[in-house]
Amino acid sequence: MRSADQLIARVKRSPPYRLARFVYRFAVDPEYRSVALIRFENPPNLFQPYLDTWLDRYPLLFAFAREKLGSTPQAHVLSCGCSTGEEVFTLRSYLPEAAIKGIDINRRAITACKKKLDRSPDPKITFEVASSTHEEASASYDAIFCLAVLRHGDLSTTSATTSEAIIPFTDFESMVGDLARCLKAGGLLFIAHSNFRFSDTTASRGFEVALSLTSAEPNPRTPLFDRDNCFMLGAAYGDLVFRKLAQAGTP
Repeated sequence: MRSADQLIARVKRSPPYRLARFVYRFAVDPEYRSVALIRFENPPNLFQPYLDTWLDRYPLLFAFAREKLGSTPQAHVLSCGCSTGEEVFTLRSYLPEAAIKGIDINRRAITACKKKLDRSPDPKITFEVASSTHEEASASYDAIFCLAVLRHGDLSTTSATTSEAIIPFTDFESMVGDLARCLKAGGLLFIAHSNFRFSDTTASRGFEVALSLTSAEPNPRTPLFDRDNCFMLGAAYGDLVFRKLAQAGTP
């Protein structure tokens, strides 16, 4: 039995088997195909290529948004890296009066979002293909969510000691700097499960921490890297929500 198991394991590691498995999954699994294609295309500003998402994934953060924005008439909210839309539709249940926009770099994910929206029309929800917020107006949002987006799973699975070849810190800093530009004074920036710390960026100087975990612990699935792209052994970061200061200029 052991020799049979060893033979099966050897076959599964062989290039022909792996190729056949890839072709099969590519043909029958739309999500797998979408991820494979976006990784092959490798467009600028691609961080997390995977579509992992589900409804009410971050209830603590969504409840905090409701507490702070629930009384804001016509609040404008952006979900940056919205994947297939579950975050946007969850935010609708927490913020019933808000105008909510979801953007994602993966056009196939946005197609899935629009199909869901067609089944449950909502005139105050929009979706758009975008690799960044460069086309968004300055000071136009009351809250921006960027959750489990500014990361890459390969940094964990490969036990990387540097992030530079996969996600350089400069790309992260550029992305969050433009998110900051799009926020109104007093607006909230939600960043969680990132491979970098917002506090290490220049943009963070124009913000204060609005919500932080009291006992953050290292997350092996999302290792932290510093400004020099070096792995921070044993590091943890519990800051989750940041408020843009009224006197903050454009980062």
